[in-house]
Amino acid sequence: MSLERQAPVRRTTPPPESVVASWYENASLLDSYSIDLSSSKQDSMRVLATRTVGDQPAWIKALVAVRDAMVTPFGVKTSGEVRASRADTERVDFFPVQWEGQDEIVLGEDDRHLDFRLSLLRRKSPAGTQLIATTVVHTHNALGFTYLNLIRPFHHLVVRANLAQFVRAQA
Repeated sequence: MSLERQAPVRRTTPPPESVVASWYENASLLDSYSIDLSSSKQDSMRVLATRTVGDQPAWIKALVAVRDAMVTPFGVKTSGEVRASRADTERVDFFPVQWEGQDEIVLGEDDRHLDFRLSLLRRKSPAGTQLIATTVVHTHNALGFTYLNLIRPFHHLVVRANLAQFVRAQA
């Protein structure tokens, strides 16, 4: 059974109303995926973010562990180092909170090789409520560019899997 049949995760246009919209231009990576939130409890954005990225499946945790082992020799921050650098109230899992509002939370980190943002935006409309996950990355050098291209295929799988898991947990 495909991921689409298990939980409808749709690729969508990056939302112009997002606080990260100014990052879209010249992004090294820009993508958005959405899910229907209409039947979900309307929790705070912090709770929605925790449900989306805070309780990852074992295979994603394994990918993060492999990523951490591979980047350590290059001086790139591991997920554990990022987690340890912030208080619990300043992050969701190991993702630092950059901005938080009523209908959007932005997670991300800036580093010498790349800067990334993950926006989780709750969009309400007469047709229903959506949660839109938008990832924006700007690379700064060859290491950032190489790293991004190595993780790009996994990034798409991880974002879609996290959103699909969120939908299944709400059912």
